[in-house]
Amino acid sequence: MSEKIPPEILEDLYEYPLKRRSFAYLFWLFLGVFGAHRMYLNRVWTGIAMLLTFGGLLIWWLVDLFLIPRMVFRQNTIQGQRRDLGLPPVGLDFLPPSDGSELAAPPRWFDPRSRRGLRGLRSLIADAVVLASAGLALGTVSRATGNIEAVAAVGALVVVLNFGRQLAPLHHVPLVGDLVRWSYRLRLFYHHVKPGNALSRLFRPVLGIFYAPFRKKSRAEVGLYLRLGGAFVVLFLLEDLATEVVQPFVQQASLAGLTGVWWIKDVVLTLVAIFAFTAPIGATLMIYLLTRRSRLSLVALSLLTGAAVLVGLLSP
Repeated sequence: MSEKIPPEILEDLYEYPLKRRSFAYLFWLFLGVFGAHRMYLNRVWTGIAMLLTFGGLLIWWLVDLFLIPRMVFRQNTIQGQRRDLGLPPVGLDFLPPSDGSELAAPPRWFDPRSRRGLRGLRSLIADAVVLASAGLALGTVSRATGNIEAVAAVGALVVVLNFGRQLAPLHHVPLVGDLVRWSYRLRLFYHHVKPGNALSRLFRPVLGIFYAPFRKKSRAEVGLYLRLGGAFVVLFLLEDLATEVVQPFVQQASLAGLTGVWWIKDVVLTLVAIFAFTAPIGATLMIYLLTRRSRLSLVALSLLTGAAVLVGLLSP
């Protein structure tokens, strides 16, 4: 069963940080074409749209130069209103207030009888099928496309779910701390929202996107995984930028690298793959993290997921 949220993590999660205009402009200047400034201002959907369009072919990016002050003011106003009303901060607006203790108890949706006897065995087999199918598909797609970002994201997800307690002291470390805090947001979400049956989890990417415009919980779930996907997109885009653009430009003194469309393919593949595979894997593993006192099932299913990914990657 998941442990109580460490006080220092809970304090970080439930603080009401105000956005800074200077930081927003820095993100706009250096990573604005990838939507980083909008993600910083909790505008995940429009940030993803900028990722997919290279800043709206730079036009949207230029327009945002004048919109940033208003976006910062709006975000800080909403945050202040939520603080005054005693509501969770914007980043956790899909949850009730928390003292960190609820994760130490089973979720309300959990029925212990569903994990006992023959019924429990059927559930375990169904969950194993979901993880093996998602892992195998992930490895196969990554091998065929050469896109390994989703593999890295799933690997990070599995590690943080298994070792979140050990990683908690690193919550102030850049990147690692962000991933730890994200994992606790995911735990809080699934503690209050039932992950669903095995079939619905297997098709969660399609169902999630379909229901997102109509259901707040679906939008919150999609947003959580897109937040993870956006982080890996930016990370690998920076690597691609160095290898595909900067290095050839330095070596050949040519602007040819800037005219390619490599970034469109990478962004689309990365976002689709990360969301498609982290959603069913994350929801399934979370059941065992939140409901089992022993970590044996979680570890075994995590290893099964990793093995399935490797089979997909190494298959001819």
